[in-house]
Amino acid sequence: YYITNNLRMRWILFTILLHIGLSAPNSNPGFRFQVTQKGINYLRDVLIPVVTDAIKTADIPTINQRVDTPIGHITFELSSIRITNVDISHTNVKLDTPSNAVAAISNAFISLNAHWHYREDSWPHISDSGSVDITATQVSINLNLLIGTTDKGEPHVTAKSCSFGIGHVDVTFHGGASWLYNLFSSSIADALKDAIRDQVCPLVTDEVDNDLNKVLDSLDLQTDIDDNCYIDYSLVQPPFVIKDALFVNGKGEIFDKANPTECPSPKQDMPETVDSDKMVTLWITEYMLNTAGYAYQNAGFLQYNLTSHDIPDKIPIKMTTDFFKYFVPPLYKAYPDKDLTLWIYVTKPVTFDVNKAGVSGRAEGTITWLVHVNDTLVPAFTLNAQLDLCVNLSVQLGSKSEIYLDLITVEPYVQLKSSNIGNFSVESLERFLKFSRALIVPFVNALVKNGIPLPSFDYISFSGFDFNLEEGYIQIHTDIKYVPNTRVSSERKYYSLTDDEFVCKIKDKDIWANTVADNLITYFSNEIN
Repeated sequence: YYITNNLRMRWILFTILLHIGLSAPNSNPGFRFQVTQKGINYLRDVLIPVVTDAIKTADIPTINQRVDTPIGHITFELSSIRITNVDISHTNVKLDTPSNAVAAISNAFISLNAHWHYREDSWPHISDSGSVDITATQVSINLNLLIGTTDKGEPHVTAKSCSFGIGHVDVTFHGGASWLYNLFSSSIADALKDAIRDQVCPLVTDEVDNDLNKVLDSLDLQTDIDDNCYIDYSLVQPPFVIKDALFVNGKGEIFDKANPTECPSPKQDMPETVDSDKMVTLWITEYMLNTAGYAYQNAGFLQYNLTSHDIPDKIPIKMTTDFFKYFVPPLYKAYPDKDLTLWIYVTKPVTFDVNKAGVSGRAEGTITWLVHVNDTLVPAFTLNAQLDLCVNLSVQLGSKSEIYLDLITVEPYVQLKSSNIGNFSVESLERFLKFSRALIVPFVNALVKNGIPLPSFDYISFSGFDFNLEEGYIQIHTDIKYVPNTRVSSERKYYSLTDDEFVCKIKDKDIWANTVADNLITYFSNEIN
């Protein structure tokens, strides 16, 4: 009830419900959000002053009541009711299994003033009016919320039960024959108790079941990544409580806009809970990353024609048959001094593997070498190519929250698939590709510079977050802070990998090529960007 005209209060409740409303233990989601009791307590502390302000600005309807008094049966009216002071500092919010949040306010007090008017029911219908001060003490409210989902995977909240109590109401009349009415104010106080009690819980329940759910219904759980794909955070099951922590499970799946098809990759099991001294934990699964590879493959995004225009002038690689004559002698022999275009086509979705050592990936496809002959592209040969990827993580949390996958290095392997210039060994060409990863890495990072959006909120900042990599998922532990009327931005924070954790570098047999290429990556990154 007291929330009715306070949009900011609704927003904060909406934020809490989104954070605690995304799902359940056996659903194997792509994305999970965990809120600890520490986080709930912080949100409670944020809510108390906001609820207090909301109560003070609440529009309390006129109260009419019939009362038996020493001067006879009267009908009195309280109008222009205004709350002047509120104390709800004794508020507790606890999580309860399976999907409940219980808010309890105890030992609160509320002070009000109003205009009073009464009229005697029988003849001669004496009437009087004035002002009144009302103080309600030992006020208690207990609200049990059930947080669930709709058939569309949207969060939905139900006020499961509500109880309201007032220990004592003190009424002091001013104006008119106040000295007389104060003698029997306790009778009117009892009537006020009943009137207030009869209104509060129905209004609170209506606010939750209708107005608050309208806000939740307007939540857009699908966010565009770019023109090709979007990510879906629809709820897969109602939220659940385990060991004083509330969990939210969302789809966390990326889809091709033109043909949204479910990714066939298996979903990872996650542990029941995790111990953390932070307020919230985000869980990003390997499956969620693999849906990106699947969606972009379906969207036809993973293909590219590499020409001389893509290579900065300062980089000593030329897209000509003359440049490659020592790596592919038959190419230059068949087509001397000709320009080249490489058609790069990824034939399978890019896949990722998350484990304690880091994030790795694999891309498989073909590279067709096309020669410019009289304004025509003539295919010379095609390679089967496999790139083993070593990936670093970075996260930006704030009004815009995203997770980024930054390619650190690649391990290329190639085989000759077909050739119009005769059979030849690809060993020298593979060695060149190992060296040229200094070009490949920044080039790929420039193409995939968009991050994957995470649920984001204005007025919420994140602080002190750190990463934890496990088998099949990434955990981001962080605290939150409410910063009203401020759009919060944050710097990207990178997950720090040690040299021992670069598994795909350790596997490389060509140490010299690795060393040279890695030393050139920084330089080439600056040139490409």
